[in-house]
Amino acid sequence: MKLENLEIYKIKKGDTLNSIASRYNVNPTQILIENAITPKQIREGFIIEIKKIQK
Repeated sequence: MKLENLEIYKIKKGDTLNSIASRYNVNPTQILIENAITPKQIREGFIIEIKKIQK
């Protein structure tokens, strides 16, 4: 059984899509799709949702 754990994350100065994905152990593309954003929208102060799958 897999459970989803939703995290709300406010992007900080110096964050990149890859660094955020790595921190939460998710695919960077997954972050973009789930938030309906483009990589250019990853900027300081932007708030995103991250769904982590737990096995």
